[in-house]
Amino acid sequence: MDDKVLDIIRRQLDEKDRQIEKLTQLLSQQQQLNLSTNRQNEKLLDTTTNNTPSQDDNPSQNDDTDVLKSTEGNEVKTSKKGLFGWLRR
Repeated sequence: MDDKVLDIIRRQLDEKDRQIEKLTQLLSQQQQLNLSTNRQNEKLLDTTTNNTPSQDDNPSQNDDTDVLKSTEGNEVKTSKKGLFGWLRR
């Protein structure tokens, strides 16, 4: 009876080894797919970034002041007011 139990346990262990091997293979494939996808996304971001103006070309996006032009041509800067104005700092 002990031989039968040992044989069953060995078969179960062999099956678990095969399952672990298969899962390891699937994990490796998933990691390769993720790496490939990340590289493609970076390429797409690089190409779209190169085709759009940079923030240096449009500095007013990061500015937290509004510019008012007076009739004499002098600029007056005032802070932007609003509910979420403190987030822009």
